Amino acid sequence: MANIDIDSRAAQLGIDWSQVNLDSIHLPRGEDFGIQSDDEGVYHDDQLEFDTGFGNIIVVDNLPVVPKAKFEKLENVLKKIYNQLGVIKENGLWMPVDPDTGVTLGYCFIEFNTPQEAQNAKEKTHGYKLDKSHIFA
Repeated sequence: MANIDIDSRAAQLGIDWSQVNLDSIHLPRGEDFGIQSDDEGVYHDDQLEFDTGFGNIIVVDNLPVVPKAKFEKLENVLKKIYNQLGVIKENGLWMPVDPDTGVTLGYCFIEFNTPQEAQNAKEKTHGYKLDKSHIFA
């Protein structure tokens, strides 16, 4: 609210600013001045923080080594499994490919929004049996 709006509102209410001693106003201690916020339901002190370090990235080893033709299928399977455990960032799944042969190298990196999601995914899928020959590590 601009000062002009405050002055006009004060005039409407019959308040004479020259009679108001602003130095006599004492607010309670604390950042919130003792006033409960109306958005407390939206904001929580224990809110998850997004991470930009490596704590939100996991490495999944012992994946099938697949050619380019099966790359998308494997990627979709991994997304289906790991999206149940946390939110994978956009372009957050990366499977390295051997430049000479064009096949995957048997591992991938998955980046989650938070370290908590990454930790949960790591704990829940370590030892996960994709098939007879591939157990996630």
